[in-house]
Amino acid sequence: MSFFLGNSSSSSSSQSTSRSPTSSFNNTVSFNNKSTAYECRVVLSGLPLVIESLCGYDNNLLVGTKEGHLLIYKVIIETGLTPPIPVDVHITHSNKHFSKKPIIQLDVIPEHKVLISLTADNGISVHDMALYTCPSIATIEKTKGATLFSLDIQRQLTLTLNPVVTVRMCVVVGKRLQLFYWKNRSFYDLRDDLYVPDIPRAITWCKETLCLGLKNEYVTVSVQTGEQKEVCSTGRQGDAIIAKISEDTIAVVQEKSSVLKKIGDPTPPTLITWSEIPSSIVYDEPYMLAVYAGKSVEIQTITPKLKIDSFQLPTTTAKLMTCSNRGTVYIASVDNVWCLKSTPVDTQIDAFLKQQQFELALSLANIYDIPEKDRNVMINRIQMQHAFFLFCQKKFEESLTIFQKLGTDVPQVIGLFPNLLPPEYQQKMVYSGKLPELEGSDLEKGLAALQVFLTHMRVTFVRNNTNQTVTDSASMVEGAAPMVNKRKVLQIIDTTLLKCYLKTNESLVASLLRLKENYCHPDETERILKHHNKIEELIIFYRSKEDHRKALSLLQRHNNMRGTIDYLQNLSFEHIEVILDFSKSVLHSNPEEGLKIFTEDYPEVEALPRPRIYDFLDRNFKHLVIPYLRHVIFNWKEKNSLFHNALVHQYRERATTDNDPSAAAEARVLLREFLKNSKFYTPENVLALFPYNDMFEERALILERLGRHDQALSIYVTILKDRKKAFDYCKRVYKKNDRDRKEVYTILMRMLLNPPTSLMPGIALEASEQSIEPDLVGAVQLLHDFAPYIEPSRALLCLPDDVEVKQIENFLKTSVQNHSAEKRKLLIMKGLAEAEYKKANADKAMCESERFAVPDTSICAVCGKRIANQRIFSAFARFPDGSIVHYMCQQQAYSDEMDRSLKNFFTKAFLLDVSMSSLVKKLLSTQTTFINYNCFILNNNNIF
Repeated sequence: MSFFLGNSSSSSSSQSTSRSPTSSFNNTVSFNNKSTAYECRVVLSGLPLVIESLCGYDNNLLVGTKEGHLLIYKVIIETGLTPPIPVDVHITHSNKHFSKKPIIQLDVIPEHKVLISLTADNGISVHDMALYTCPSIATIEKTKGATLFSLDIQRQLTLTLNPVVTVRMCVVVGKRLQLFYWKNRSFYDLRDDLYVPDIPRAITWCKETLCLGLKNEYVTVSVQTGEQKEVCSTGRQGDAIIAKISEDTIAVVQEKSSVLKKIGDPTPPTLITWSEIPSSIVYDEPYMLAVYAGKSVEIQTITPKLKIDSFQLPTTTAKLMTCSNRGTVYIASVDNVWCLKSTPVDTQIDAFLKQQQFELALSLANIYDIPEKDRNVMINRIQMQHAFFLFCQKKFEESLTIFQKLGTDVPQVIGLFPNLLPPEYQQKMVYSGKLPELEGSDLEKGLAALQVFLTHMRVTFVRNNTNQTVTDSASMVEGAAPMVNKRKVLQIIDTTLLKCYLKTNESLVASLLRLKENYCHPDETERILKHHNKIEELIIFYRSKEDHRKALSLLQRHNNMRGTIDYLQNLSFEHIEVILDFSKSVLHSNPEEGLKIFTEDYPEVEALPRPRIYDFLDRNFKHLVIPYLRHVIFNWKEKNSLFHNALVHQYRERATTDNDPSAAAEARVLLREFLKNSKFYTPENVLALFPYNDMFEERALILERLGRHDQALSIYVTILKDRKKAFDYCKRVYKKNDRDRKEVYTILMRMLLNPPTSLMPGIALEASEQSIEPDLVGAVQLLHDFAPYIEPSRALLCLPDDVEVKQIENFLKTSVQNHSAEKRKLLIMKGLAEAEYKKANADKAMCESERFAVPDTSICAVCGKRIANQRIFSAFARFPDGSIVHYMCQQQAYSDEMDRSLKNFFTKAFLLDVSMSSLVKKLLSTQTTFINYNCFILNNNNIF
């Protein structure tokens, strides 16, 4: 701590200098004490008066003397300069006749320019500081005999941001506590007096509580209820001393300790231990200062508990200490006043950082009045150094949490660990201290904390996908530029995470590499995974980078057929060339499993281009074409005629070329079944490829699809000579309402009775196979079994003359019965229609026979004009409800009325199930009735 006794600059007012006691300064003396927190400077020296009380605010110092003099000085002190500048002290107010008795206590309300004084003769007085002599405004008579007082000044902002100052005062008069509040430049009683068991020797406010220091104990008293609670004892030595720490915390002296108690908090109080018993204490955030026996000062902090400094005063009579404002503390003896002025905050912070007192440095940065931008820079610098210090202490989790909060440049954080950054990056990293050697369990703990840090930073960068640069990263070392390319930062993060996982938790490697947005450096990652023999993870990495050929080549080198199949099944259609190239080896070694590459029920497999796959299999793996086509058609419900035609051709080829008779027979059965059931092959294209001397039944099925029933039946009758299959064909094809299909039975009967003399074009048979005789028995059986489906007139024309009636008796009976039944049905329908028609006409006539009168006063319901007058009559229309409108207006009225009437009518008809006649009647009743122009004019111009 440095003390300076020096000349003060004299006041510009000679009157002030001559009339007021001044300090006598001759030279500057250094006591060769150094302190981080404060510089001690002499303000007043050798004052020819006895100092009794002291008070300070802003740059002003108020001194009350035992002789009753009041002195007010303007004090300006500059710190942190070499050599130091003398203190600038000049008097601003002076009153020798302020009081006839000692001035016991002083306090100020700066906002109101009001001084509160306690004197031995008048008690509490209020003075106007706007005037030079500070004359008295008012004296509170009831406070005579008071020993001390305490002000509670609350500064707040209203909703309109106007400052409001609320002042309360407590005055100690014996064992009574008198409470007042300030209003209109006067004090008024706040409440009735409170009584305490002893005379208070110290007092301070804490919100709605008064903290009192009695002879033997400290107590709190509620201002609202008067309830008293004991805090602690005063100890065996020393007076009661109280210092206010915050609005709800006090510090009281108990022998060599200060007890810090939060009002209303049941938790144990905090203790500060002093070297001696203090005679006075003050709190100047973040420091607690104590004066010992009038000769020395000690400075400590509360959080953390540190002894900052202690030094001797150049006197043994120091008795008063008061805090003016933050960073200014006055100490007074009988005739001297010193000022403890805080050194520049950056100087204090630098000193604390050198001592690794980061918490204290941070608290200083938060409380001192400096520009917000400078404060943020200072706080970040302190926290960055704190984090680096914690890292060097191997407190990795705490360190990296701070780095994360600050958004520290990621490569700089990674560079704290060995062998994680590429050499070209690591060489650029310069730190403020030597990095610790990390190995074994220390390295594992550090990497675990680093993983958490990198994961959080990765999520932050990936979510912020609008920016391609990192603009808000903080540098760990001043002057070192952080990396701004976000993609490079993400690449370093993911590659470092990979290295960490390989060292600490290998099970997480695959999950990292599977990420859709994976930024691992390709070459470095490939080298690392190969070094650790992580084949499966390397394949995952190749997949994430869409380097599929490398992945598949690696699988094939390790003979991993199952892995190759799974990999190919998960590739999308864009990679069809890769799929076809690498599927060959699998299809050669295991065709059945290999085919699953193209048939597994995966969305990716189902989306593959099927024509390409069919062409690939047809060229290279002919035996797999039919299984593939069957899967596409029957499992995936493919409707493209390309695949249906292809399957027909594949069946045909196998049936005609397979050397295994059973396989060929099976192919023919499948072909016939497919020709019957498939609706999507193209019969014209398929038919052209079938042989002319074989596979006639299959040809008949195709001709059926083409609707060429005569040719199909001709095959069954003349070539296959299979009457039963011909009958089955007719059963399958016949449709009564289809003109072409309903004649198939007639066509078959004609072919049975009159076989064609030549085969259809393209059919090649031996001469012995071409002759066929008429089949009268088959024709008669057809008439007997399928009589309802055959037209009698056409059938009889086909029969030869020598057929007996007895042979076709059943056919004739069935035909007559069917025609009779049809005739009766038609007659019934005719009768019903005629009856309905007559009923409708009758209902219409009844509706039209209704009479009504249209007087000349009738008004059109639409336009409001008259319908008729004496000389002319307009065409009109009448609605069922009786309303009449002009003929030209009826369309608008009709549409509105019909909308309502029909809606209501059909709703009721549906619910009640009305008959057809009633429906017609009601429908007609809703229609408009039109009256012809040929009307008769009768009496009184009434029309009927």
